[in-house]
Amino acid sequence: MRDTATRKADALAALEKQHDIWLATADVAGRPHIIAVSAWWDGTDLVVATRGASKTARNLAMNPSAKVARGAPSDAVVIDAQMIDSRAVEDSADLAGGFAAAVGWDPREVGEGWMFFRLRPVRIQAFRGYDEIGGRDVMVRSRWLA
Repeated sequence: MRDTATRKADALAALEKQHDIWLATADVAGRPHIIAVSAWWDGTDLVVATRGASKTARNLAMNPSAKVARGAPSDAVVIDAQMIDSRAVEDSADLAGGFAAAVGWDPREVGEGWMFFRLRPVRIQAFRGYDEIGGRDVMVRSRWLA
C-alpha cells in the first residue's frame, strides 16, 4: 500500500502523462453527462477543450462542478473540480499553445466553436485496486495532504 506522498506523486505523474480523461458534468437538475476529453495538467489546473455548443459546455455554464477520472480501478485518479474559467480557443493563444504541446493537437485547427475550460481540483483521490480505497484522498478542499 502506498502512503499519501507516494499516491500524490503517482497522481501528478499520471496527470502529466495521461491526456485522455473522462469528464462528467451535470445540468442544474442533476442529470449527468460524461464524455472523453483531452486534458492538459498545467501544474495547478486541468485545461480541457470541447465545443462551446456541446452539452458539456452548457452544463459547465449552469453548474461549474465536474468530476474527472483517468485510469482503471486497478490504478485510478478521480478528481472533483470546479470550472473557474472558460474561453474561446481563438482568444487564448497561451492556453492553446500549452494545450497543443501537452496533448498533441490544437483545437484551433479542427474547426470553429471550440472552448477551453479550466478546472480547479477540489478533491483528488488516487488508488490502485480495492486494497487502496482507504486513505485514497491526496487533496481535500483544494489542499494537498502531503
